[in-house]
Parts: sequence; C-alpha cells; structure tokens
Amino acid sequence: MRTENNEGGGTSVILVAGDDLGKVPKSHRMLVTPQLREAFANPTLYLRRVAERCPFPSMALWLRSLIAANQWELALHRGVPPEWIAAGIASWSDDVRNAEITPASGPVALSLPAALKQYYSLVDRVSWMPFGCAGHLEGGTNHPPLTTFHYTYHGADIDPARTFVFGWSPGGDMLIYTEDGRGGWLCHENGKIHLLGSVEATIDWIYAELQADRCPDFDHGWA
Repeated sequence: MRTENNEGGGTSVILVAGDDLGKVPKSHRMLVTPQLREAFANPTLYLRRVAERCPFPSMALWLRSLIAANQWELALHRGVPPEWIAAGIASWSDDVRNAEITPASGPVALSLPAALKQYYSLVDRVSWMPFGCAGHLEGGTNHPPLTTFHYTYHGADIDPARTFVFGWSPGGDMLIYTEDGRGGWLCHENGKIHLLGSVEATIDWIYAELQADRCPDFDHGWA
C-alpha cells in the first residue's frame, strides 16, 4: 500500500494484491464500497464477469485486453475539497488505453435510455485520465442537462432540456445523450453537436478508441 499526491490537489491510496483493506487510512476508508471490496478480491474475475455480460462489442474486446494483461491496482482518491472522490480498479496493458473502472453500485435510474441502463449495470465511472483530470465517462447518476451550460447549440436537432452530459474529453468537450437514445459529442468551444448515432453506437465508439490505445476526443474536423 502506498500514498501519493494526485492531480486533484489531494491524496490517493494505492493497493496491490496482498494488501490489507483493513489498513486503509481512515481518511479513505469510506471509499471501499462492498462492490469495490468484492472486485479487489479477484480483479481478473471481476473484469471477466463484466466482459461476459457486456453487450457492447468494443467494450468487451477492451476488457478482454485488460484481462489478458492482468496488471492492476486498487486506487482510492480524495481531492480538494475532500468531497471530490473517486475509487476503482486501475487496469493497464501495453496494447490498449488504460483506465480506472469503478464497479456498478446498484439500481440505475429508470429515466435513462435502455442502452445506458445496460451500461451502468456493468460499471459505474470509467476514467482514462488520472484523477483530477477530465477524460472519463461519469457514473450512472447526476448527469446535467445541456440547459446547465450557456451555448448556442447547432449541428443537430436536439432539445437541450432533454440532452445530458455523461462524459468529458481532456480538453473539456462533452459526451452527450438524448432522452430518445441518441449520443455523441458537444464541442465546448462553439456549441457544435456532433451525433455518433445511437447511445449504443456512442458507447461502442468510445471503447473502440480505448481498444486502439487512443484517448476518446472530439474531432475538430467535425466543427
């Protein structure tokens, strides 16, 4: 077990196989959920079970690449303010984009499109950048509508009140979905909406990028 500074201005506790969860510092102990405890007991088995249930082909392929590499740590993060937290199984491979995966933690919101209900039954937050940096898919709750942001939206016919942010690029562009099951990107520089198709297609696109060892990002050729 080791402690290190993180990009969120706080500290992270990192555990590897054989470390004792009972010795996690009190400051980070509440981050060890029952789901995370179960995943830490056998991360390879946890990832395999997720891959076996996964209906998104590129995501399943990416998970199997991580399983084959069998390299992982348990990461518990607190930032500043201390309410800024995250935790997950950090898994990596020389062949694909690395990420930190937070296990699914319970029932998903009934209001989500069907594909996102499936997705969040598998995992919660998935981050391909260090804690404290943008570059992740959010967990399954509290997705803000586009009415939260002050853009003049263009490029696709969407209702900002019924379109939500569920992920971010490192540069601040936003992964979005609509209530009627479409998904894609929002360019934070000019409000351009570029849809990738359905939510299913958007999730598969994200994980195809990770499988190709690329960081999912808005292509400014779309703007």
